[in-house]
Amino acid sequence: MSRPSTFNHQAVAICSREQAEQLANYDHQRVNVLGEAGVLLTSEWMPLEKHAGPFLLTVVFHYAQSHPPAPAEIQAIVDRLKFQVRGQPR
Repeated sequence: MSRPSTFNHQAVAICSREQAEQLANYDHQRVNVLGEAGVLLTSEWMPLEKHAGPFLLTVVFHYAQSHPPAPAEIQAIVDRLKFQVRGQPR
């Protein structure tokens, strides 16, 4: 269920379909997760209407400052998610 990635420093959270619909168009935009700037990765959900779920949101913490910031309403959705940082116990 986890996304294969070359990024070792990342966080993941499960999203509802409604949350995924709101986040999907903000692929590669910057958000803050657990006090650290990261980049949303949502392209694996596309096309959204053909994705059955679950919706696993990945945020990577590499080169985040070079990406545009997501709007405040997107950050608010991210703030409500429960993230698991790779390598930390659940």
